[in-house]
Amino acid sequence: MPADSTTPGPTPTAPWSTEDLGTALSEILDHVDDSGWGQAASVYALVPTSVIAEQTPHLVDDSPSVFTPVEQECPDLDEFLASAVWPDAVAGAAVALEIVVAEPGPDDDGTPRHVSPGAAGPSTDGQQARLVVGVLRNGRDLALMRLRRQEGDEPETLTHPKLATELREALAGTFEPDEPGT
Repeated sequence: MPADSTTPGPTPTAPWSTEDLGTALSEILDHVDDSGWGQAASVYALVPTSVIAEQTPHLVDDSPSVFTPVEQECPDLDEFLASAVWPDAVAGAAVALEIVVAEPGPDDDGTPRHVSPGAAGPSTDGQQARLVVGVLRNGRDLALMRLRRQEGDEPETLTHPKLATELREALAGTFEPDEPGT
């Protein structure tokens, strides 16, 4: 039976790479940077561009990107992460949010920490930054951070394997099937 032309079919299996994910996350960073500071967290479905091109070719430009980020409604990030269910056509997901990079606390292991601006409070010193975290169904994940820059400065995008590990895990959990009876 042919698939309904308005509903994307299952995501084709592909060996998507961390580089593919990084390209999509960089596009999201650029998009949210263009909207300025003071934004709420945003969530994106990462849909293979080939799926979108098949279903709605007029929406796809000549972008070589493997994924097309599709912004989702997300009034509350914690609630979204606890209840999200992704259709089969979604290959991954990403979250973009503003953070404050704070100095390590006295009991920390010496690595800088990040806190949300609302939780930081007026006494927390640090530098504003934008964090974008993404995960793919195949288990790959990545976090990118861009510090707020002064006018005229070139943007610098940073990453680290331990950056935003809790958010990576929470986002990956949105792709795990719910266990009945739990």
